[in-house]
Amino acid sequence: MSGSRPWLLASLAVLLAGWAVTLWVLPWSDETVNDLFVYRTFAEPFLSGALPYRDIAFEYPPLAAPVIALPGVVGTGEEEFRWAYAAWTLLGAGAVVVLCGALARATGGDERRAMIAAALMPLLCGALLRTHFDLFPVAWLLGALLLLCHERPRTGLAVLGVGAMTKAFPLVALPIALSWLASRHSKLAWQGALACAAVIVGVGSAAAAISPQGALDAVRYHLDRPVQVESSPALVLIGLDAIGFGEAESISSHRSDGLVHPAADALSWLFVGAFVALVALLCVRFAHGGRSPAGNARAAPDRRELVLASLAAVAGFAVFGKVLSPQFVIWVLPLGALAIAWRLHALAGVVVLVAVLTQVEFPAHYFDVVAREPWAVSIVAARNLALLAVVVLAARALREPGTDRLASERPAPVAAAGGGEPPTASPASAAAPPRSPAPRRPPLSPPRSATGPRPRSRSARS
Repeated sequence: MSGSRPWLLASLAVLLAGWAVTLWVLPWSDETVNDLFVYRTFAEPFLSGALPYRDIAFEYPPLAAPVIALPGVVGTGEEEFRWAYAAWTLLGAGAVVVLCGALARATGGDERRAMIAAALMPLLCGALLRTHFDLFPVAWLLGALLLLCHERPRTGLAVLGVGAMTKAFPLVALPIALSWLASRHSKLAWQGALACAAVIVGVGSAAAAISPQGALDAVRYHLDRPVQVESSPALVLIGLDAIGFGEAESISSHRSDGLVHPAADALSWLFVGAFVALVALLCVRFAHGGRSPAGNARAAPDRRELVLASLAAVAGFAVFGKVLSPQFVIWVLPLGALAIAWRLHALAGVVVLVAVLTQVEFPAHYFDVVAREPWAVSIVAARNLALLAVVVLAARALREPGTDRLASERPAPVAAAGGGEPPTASPASAAAPPRSPAPRRPPLSPPRSATGPRPRSRSARS
């Protein structure tokens, strides 16, 4: 660990330099379209004692409120809030850099490469990295995966619930995590599921207690919003309109720009089905890969597979959803950094391509996309195809032999009080003759008993 400290400091220095670029150097500093004005309109009343859902219509999950409002303690004036939010999101980016390094170390990758790669986020994304709060749910997701890798499933899935109550997308990793746990130890799988559910139900119940109608309106907000103009379904609708199969009408609502088309609902559900199928396939990967050929013992799936499949599901949620706002690229960046650490260079390269194409389109040419300029729509289409390629390459990496073997030592077993279960030897290993040195026992093996001018604001919600 001490040997990695200079690399951590170097990574944080690179991150700080990149943050400065997003503040002062064009095109990275372009923030003509951002969500800061929306955040300020929430922060000021929240800090004055107003409650989300009851006093203010709030379309985010409950734990997003403090994440949005906290920088307003410095001030809710335009410039004050802008600088405070830049500093706040810099802390979130630093957490992501540290977590990427820790996950790389836990999964047999090169933590130095992961941290340096993650520190380059500002150069790939520009100002949208510091004008949206997506870094914080990303950090919760990475923290949850790290806890799972270190045999703390109950705590890890509780943290995943916190992430989902900040912004919904971390929840798509839950089926992956439960399948991974079930292939190792079914008891811990349902205990972890209960921990995650307790957080989500507890926080959700508090929001409903504040205002049942307001909380319900927040859910309806996302169900009722039209297909967003940059999403994959929207590109299909634009194509249908171009060849004469129905008219795709532009509409500005729900703080974003969308499309209305006779086939919009059916197409959205078709993409939802594709996403559900993706998650099911990733879960089946663990269900089939977690047993030995003899079928009488469970082989522990690799921690790298857990992280890779979870982040692939997050990328799939973005590419198959009816909303694909530019800040969603932030969700995919840790996968690129970890791919570099794992030497999956094709996967890392496609993640970089997704980020670069997003920065080319947004914010400078966002309104050209809204106007459906063919060249601008082509950039978005290329970005979405690249994001689909991320999902495909990640799924392919799960299937390739030799890409999922750990190069590092397994973490030491932890007591049940820490969130895991003390390891026990399987019957087969118990019957084996002693050897010198004594063989390491795999963690979580199954027990033998049953126990300037104001920037224009365009916000996209998930």
